[in-house]
Amino acid sequence: MDYIKLLQYLMLGFLGIFTGLLIAAVIYYLAQKNQRGTLTVSTILPPLFGRKTEIDRLKGLILTGQSSTVTGVFEPERTAILGYLSDPSHSQTLYGEYAAKWVFSSMDIATLGENSSPADFWQLALRPLKDKFQQNPILLNLYESCSQNQFDEYCLDKLIVQLKQEGWRLVLMLDRFDELLRSPNFKENGKFFATLRKLASSRSPSSLCLIISWGISLQEFHEKTRNLSKGSPYFNFMGEVVLGALSDAEIDNLLNKDFFEPERQFLKEVTGRHPYLLQLAVSALQAAKGRNEKEPLESALKDFSAGVANMLANLIHAWAPKVCKTLVSLVKEGKASELSNEEMSLLEKQGFVMR
Repeated sequence: MDYIKLLQYLMLGFLGIFTGLLIAAVIYYLAQKNQRGTLTVSTILPPLFGRKTEIDRLKGLILTGQSSTVTGVFEPERTAILGYLSDPSHSQTLYGEYAAKWVFSSMDIATLGENSSPADFWQLALRPLKDKFQQNPILLNLYESCSQNQFDEYCLDKLIVQLKQEGWRLVLMLDRFDELLRSPNFKENGKFFATLRKLASSRSPSSLCLIISWGISLQEFHEKTRNLSKGSPYFNFMGEVVLGALSDAEIDNLLNKDFFEPERQFLKEVTGRHPYLLQLAVSALQAAKGRNEKEPLESALKDFSAGVANMLANLIHAWAPKVCKTLVSLVKEGKASELSNEEMSLLEKQGFVMR
C-alpha cells in the first residue's frame, strides 16, 4: 500500500473513533520506514495564526511578573510566539507604559555549544541587561561582579534584587529549553535549575520573568529532573500554556467565508484542528484551487501529506518511545494502553488525538 492510500484508508477507517488520527497515521507510516528530514513550506497565513488566546495569556503573565512554559510540538510556532512577545516594535502595544522599564532577552538554547557551562548561559542571558545599563553604575557594577564570580547564585540574586528596587524587570525568553536536558553540563546540574527557580520565584511580582519554550510537558520535565532534587519540582511555580487543537467554532471563525463547508471539514479532519498544520493544509488547498485542479481536495491531500511527512518524522525522534508506540497502537488497533490519563490528555490538548 503506498503512502497516500495509507493516509486515505486510515482517515476513512478511524473518523468514527478518533477524528484527529491522520497525524498519527503519518507517524505510524514513518515509524515503519524510519525516515528523517525537515520541512520547508511557504504559507499564506501568518505564523501566529489561531494563537491569540495563548498570546493573550502569556502577555497577562508577563504583565504580572509570572513565569510560564510554552509547550508545543511544532518548533516554528513556539519560536514565532516568543519572537512576537519580545519584539520591540510590539512592546508598547502589548505592555503599555511598563515596556520602558522592561528588558527582554531571547535565547535559543540550541545555539549553546556542547560544552557550554551555566556561566556561559548567564553571560548570554544577561547581555541585553549589560548593554542597557552602561550608564547605570550600580547595576553595571553588579553585573561585573556576577561575571567575575562565574555568575554564582549569590551575585545573581543581588543583581535581581537591585533590579526590583529600581523598578526594572528582566523577561528571559528561553527557546528549546529541553535541549539543556541533553547537555553534559546541565542535565545533571540541579544547582542550575534551583538557581533559576529561586531568582524567578522568591519575590512577587518578580523582577525576573521566565518564558520557557519546549517540546515536552512540564510534568515530563519534572520527571526527568526528579532525581536532582529532594524538594519540590523545580518549576512548579510556573504556569503552562499548551499549543493545542482548536474547536470547530474557532476554526470556522478563522477561516471566515473563504472556504465552502466540504473544504472546511476537509481542513479540520486532515490537520487534527491544529493551527500550525492548518496553515499548511490551507496553503495546499489554495494552491490546488489556483491550478484549477479537477479534484482540489484530493490534490491538496497529496501535497499536504508530502509536506508534513518529514516534519512529523522528526517528531518521532523527539518523543518518548511509549508515546510513539501508543500512537501506532491507536492507528492499528484503535486503543491505547501505554500512557496515563494525564499523558493522553496532553496529546488531546496538542491535537494529536481527538475522542
